[in-house]
Amino acid sequence: MKKIILLHFCFLFIFCSNQIKINTGKDIDIIFPLKQIDTQATDQVIEEILKNNTDNTFIIDPHGFYGESYVLENGKALEPYLYFKSGYYARNDRSCREDLIILYPFQTIHHSIIFNKNNRAVYRYTKPNQYEEIIKSFHDRYNATILGCDDYIKELESKGYKVLEDSIVVRIPLKP
Repeated sequence: MKKIILLHFCFLFIFCSNQIKINTGKDIDIIFPLKQIDTQATDQVIEEILKNNTDNTFIIDPHGFYGESYVLENGKALEPYLYFKSGYYARNDRSCREDLIILYPFQTIHHSIIFNKNNRAVYRYTKPNQYEEIIKSFHDRYNATILGCDDYIKELESKGYKVLEDSIVVRIPLKP
């Protein structure tokens, strides 16, 4: 009996150690499901785990985290190789309903989010060096409505929903 309990405990530790909680708040857990990002996997879409720990319903804009990001190479800031341009993305009522995440009380979902909408840097990586990305960003009502959706968010707030107010502060190892 003791061996079975110990085995379950070991699997729990192994499962949890491959994940990184990336946000600072306690109401919602945003968990990055990998222990590192493979920079060579260009077609990989990573879905974070979003877990509501309260009896409130939250509104999360997956494009609503704004802040700063940079990459360290062997512990020193790496200069970007180039910056990519991005067009202006505005949402109408239909796209707001499709884009925004509604996270119900005690619900856990898998959904891709952008850690920092401001990050437009492209880096070059070389195999022998160690890399990690530093991300510091914030999500609030203002950031959730930058691309539109103000009327839709007001409608949801009138039903008692809350816009997530939280920060992402994380160091994610990169695999060149």
